[in-house]
Amino acid sequence: MPKVSIYVPDVMYDEARRRELPLSQLAQRAFADAMANDANQEWIARARRRPVRATAVGTDELMAAVAEEFED
Repeated sequence: MPKVSIYVPDVMYDEARRRELPLSQLAQRAFADAMANDANQEWIARARRRPVRATAVGTDELMAAVAEEFED
């Protein structure tokens, strides 16, 4: 696993150390969350570019058509 340097404000670092938080695990989780969010945003953007699969159907017209089928 490669090592990377991450810079955080002194206050944040001091507070994380005071709370004895696992910085490496927190950073890994933050990276995973950011990548999942990015993938989700990409999926949403692709979904919005897809053509509409069906046109809107008016409920009144649909009910009238069904009613006509049962009248016969």
